[in-house]
Amino acid sequence: MHEGLNSRSGSSLIFLSGALFSLNPLLFRWTSGESSEWLFLFWRSNGILIASLIALNVRPGQGRFKSLRAGFAQNLMAGTLMAGMFTAFIVSLARIDTATTLFLQSLAPFSAALFGWLLLRERVDAHTWGAMGTAVAGVAVMGSSWDLSNAVGIGTAACIPLMLGIYAVLLRRSKDRDPRGPVIFAAVIGILIGSAAAFMTGGFQLPLRDAMLALASGGVVIGVGLPIFNLAGRYVPAARASLLLLSEIVLAPFWVWLIVSETPKPNTLIGGLVILVALIWVATHPLSPEAENRLHS
Repeated sequence: MHEGLNSRSGSSLIFLSGALFSLNPLLFRWTSGESSEWLFLFWRSNGILIASLIALNVRPGQGRFKSLRAGFAQNLMAGTLMAGMFTAFIVSLARIDTATTLFLQSLAPFSAALFGWLLLRERVDAHTWGAMGTAVAGVAVMGSSWDLSNAVGIGTAACIPLMLGIYAVLLRRSKDRDPRGPVIFAAVIGILIGSAAAFMTGGFQLPLRDAMLALASGGVVIGVGLPIFNLAGRYVPAARASLLLLSEIVLAPFWVWLIVSETPKPNTLIGGLVILVALIWVATHPLSPEAENRLHS
């Protein structure tokens, strides 16, 4: 276990990782549009792998590749789920608007609550239930003008909360494992999916600018944010962990406004404020001592 980490400090770290993840839609939208989503996934996964291998060499820990062998099956499952989320996120962004994708992603806390209860018998406290309901209401306000026209994009995005819910539960069961293990598996699987799909849909020609954006998305945004989430998620109930990741939804429109001067709509600002209130509420209301003890037992 990491000294000093508990549900409160872990919640702050998860909020931070969500803030990093919020840069992903911006980076994807910045691409030239001359490449498919599969090439973006391919190069982003390469960026994740590069960042993971650097981390293994900079801080070897138990040994460079011992983290892959310890709990191999569970790390592989977690990596597969994460690669599936990467793929679903990119495929949905290429077909539907960002708001719709993020709305469906906001249902992840309910999925995590269900799987957390089924597999770990984790109970969701009243503060978390209230914040979950408030956050979904805020996302609904943000997306009051959504266009639900693409069934493939919507169906793909709907898989994200299911996979994220299971992933959050797996983190809770992996306290003694290196948080870098699932990241490496996710990167390798993402490379395989992206390369196979790119080969079948037109090859690997990609503008240099797009490749650099994808590498930045994987190597910096995911490469830094995901290990933080993997570590902190071990000390936070699954439902709370996936709820705090909604900081991504709050901040994504802000980056677009700040960097590309795209003024957000009033409903986006109002909904984002509602979500932010929900996240602050749950982050500042720690678990009861009894619940904290059950969490670490």
